[in-house]
Amino acid sequence: MGEEETYIRAKLTEINTSIDRLTDLLNRMIEVISKITELEDSTSELALVVAANGEKIDELTESVKKLGKQAPAAAVPSTIAEKGAVSGLSSVLDTLDSQVREGVIASDLATKVDDAAGTLEQRGASSSLIVKMQRWVRILKTYGPVDAVSPTDLSKLREDLKDWQKEIAQMR
Repeated sequence: MGEEETYIRAKLTEINTSIDRLTDLLNRMIEVISKITELEDSTSELALVVAANGEKIDELTESVKKLGKQAPAAAVPSTIAEKGAVSGLSSVLDTLDSQVREGVIASDLATKVDDAAGTLEQRGASSSLIVKMQRWVRILKTYGPVDAVSPTDLSKLREDLKDWQKEIAQMR
C-alpha cells in the first residue's frame, strides 16, 4: 500500500495545485468583470452629463440667437436721447481704457472689464460687444489672483478696446 498512498498523495497535490490556479483565474476574472461594470457605470454617468450639457448648449444657442435678433434694433439709435446714450457707452469704454496699464493685476482688471460690460449691457449696448468683453473677463480670470497681465495680452486688450470704441461709434 505504500506505492498506492504515494500515488494518491501525488494526485491530490496535483488536484490541489489545479484548484489553486483555477481560484486565481476566477479571482482575476471577477476583477475584470468589476472593472467592466465600473466603466459601464462611468459611461452611463458621462452620457447623462453630456446630454445635460447638450441641452444647456441648445438653450444658450437659442438665447444668443434671440439676443442677435434683438441687437440690430438697439444698434440703430435715431433720437437725440439714444445718441446721448451712445456717448455714455463710449465714456464707459474711455474710462476702462484709462485703467488698462502696464503691470495691472489681472483679477482687478477682470473686475473692471466685467463692471464695464455690466454697465454697457444695462445701457443697451449690443450683445456682441458684451460677449467680446466677457471673453476678456474669462481670459483674465485664467491668471492667478495677484498675477500681472502679460504685455502681449495687454496690447491685445488695447486693440480690442479700440475695436469696441469703433463699434460704439458706429451706433451713432
